[in-house]
Amino acid sequence: MMKVMHLISGGDTGGAKTHVITLLKELKNQVDIMLVCLMEGEFSRDAKKAGIPVTVVEQKQRYDLTVVKKLKQLYEQGDYDLLHCHGARANFIAVFLRIWAKIPVVTTVHSDYRLDFDDSLYRKWIYTNINSVALRMLPYYIAVTDNFKQLLMKRNFNPERIYITYNGIQIDEQLPTVENPSVFLKKHQIDNFEDHLYIGIVARLHPVKGIEIFLQAAKQIIQEYPKVRFLLAGSGECMEEYKAWVQKNNLTSSIFFLGHITDIESFYHTIDINVLTSYSESFPYALLEAAQQKKATVSSAVGGIPEMIEDHRSGYLFPPGDVEALVSYLKELIESPDKRKALGEQFYERVKEKFSATQMAASHVEIYKQIKERSLK
Repeated sequence: MMKVMHLISGGDTGGAKTHVITLLKELKNQVDIMLVCLMEGEFSRDAKKAGIPVTVVEQKQRYDLTVVKKLKQLYEQGDYDLLHCHGARANFIAVFLRIWAKIPVVTTVHSDYRLDFDDSLYRKWIYTNINSVALRMLPYYIAVTDNFKQLLMKRNFNPERIYITYNGIQIDEQLPTVENPSVFLKKHQIDNFEDHLYIGIVARLHPVKGIEIFLQAAKQIIQEYPKVRFLLAGSGECMEEYKAWVQKNNLTSSIFFLGHITDIESFYHTIDINVLTSYSESFPYALLEAAQQKKATVSSAVGGIPEMIEDHRSGYLFPPGDVEALVSYLKELIESPDKRKALGEQFYERVKEKFSATQMAASHVEIYKQIKERSLK
């Protein structure tokens, strides 16, 4: 059986965390794996709960290279065939591992790496540049959409070293017990009335997620449909800015910031319509998780999303930044429960057929085999 070590910072949340845990839960039945985190935290604990073998090799600071020796020993003692990296910090460490040991390395490109640190000029200048250089020094890449492969090729990455595999989700798996919507709403201090309709978004509160588009659309909808409520699940550096905008526009009784949600299944169970307004995405789990619960979805047409959602069949797609198009689609769904149900059902069936965790794991096994063969030549 092939042996693969996965390396990640361990501070990841959102889609990257979901991707790695979902992948390794399925992959551990076909590959001997070890997940190595560079810090102890929620990520490592949740991975252990999922039955994934986890080792924490603590990196005290981002540039603490003493972990390289420890990781080299761990890799060699485990007689691994391949190192699989996830994220900028893992990429940085892998560059030094490759200098000190002959290790075949592949990294998953989960997002547009030039946008990952846009929240801070310092972080963007330092971390984006470091990760850009590190990526160039790694031999193999997994792009989570064809769109991302094309993006890498435009930046002169070797197309023969880029593999494609789509994110997947355990669509047939029994969902955790979810809270009754009234209980979930009460927990977050939101009034619950049977004639109210709830529109939600799960996203990091970061400029690339287009939250201002969601808020502007919400303002227009609330003026015409005062019983509609908007729920934002996620945290981030722009939260206070967005809260101030909501307060300035007197919308605090209709728009609610829930912060980071651990019980994401209950969130999706509560909302009637799911929205994503990003300017850049890969193949977001926020949409796959909505499909898992058959939620009608309206999303910006960016990244691999048009490969996931068939426009007007399994959801609605709008040009990024187009508030009026988003408002138009939301009005249509608010007015038609039957349309919401039909789109949700179609979305579920499409994800079940095309983007299962089983398919994702099988694709990774094939990629690993190809990389191993190439590294032996």
